Amino acid sequence: MTLPLSGIPFLNKRIKFPVTPHIVGGLTTSKQLREIADLADQYDGSLKIVGNTITIMGLTLADGEKVIAELGCKSESFIAKAVRSVSFCPGKPSCPRALQDSTALGLELDEEFFGQELPGKLRIAVSGCPNCCVEPLVKDIGMYGTAKGYTLAVGGSSGFKAQIAKVVGEKIPAAEIPSIIRSILAYYRAQGKSKERLGQTIDRLGWTEFIEKTIPSQYLHSK
Repeated sequence: MTLPLSGIPFLNKRIKFPVTPHIVGGLTTSKQLREIADLADQYDGSLKIVGNTITIMGLTLADGEKVIAELGCKSESFIAKAVRSVSFCPGKPSCPRALQDSTALGLELDEEFFGQELPGKLRIAVSGCPNCCVEPLVKDIGMYGTAKGYTLAVGGSSGFKAQIAKVVGEKIPAAEIPSIIRSILAYYRAQGKSKERLGQTIDRLGWTEFIEKTIPSQYLHSK
């Protein structure tokens, strides 16, 4: 998150903002948690657990910039038209139900795609098994692990116009997922309207064209 208005005295005095460190997948350390708590105390903020991270509420714009700088991390944005923090469950070997290592894939996807600008916000989720604990079927791009690879679903949303994602691929190896997402994001950038979610773009233009341009034929979902 950039705070370009922090240099304006009136805004910096009157307006308070939540500051949310980007904690990838919710994986943190006791050291980082202590740093967040200490900075909240230092700048008279309050803490709230939000999704995979912790928000420090009640800071000025300038203090928010200082907190992110002192933590040495990126910041989440809840208004940016961009790829949001990637959600993923523990996966193998941490969960006995997991069929795939969702943590390794989730970290890889977050490293490459987090913050990339798009026509609208986009959420990605990786679940290690069909239990779908991180709700991949209500994400713009979601996947869940099976014994033979990942099942990929696209176009979900839990926003104002909630909809279930459509399964478009199956038995996809983890190594192939990033390249497929690159193709999906390229399509979205080229075809999406401002503030339009991915699923809305596909609904407007048609699923046949989208699938032909983004999903390799060997991984197509068999209906």
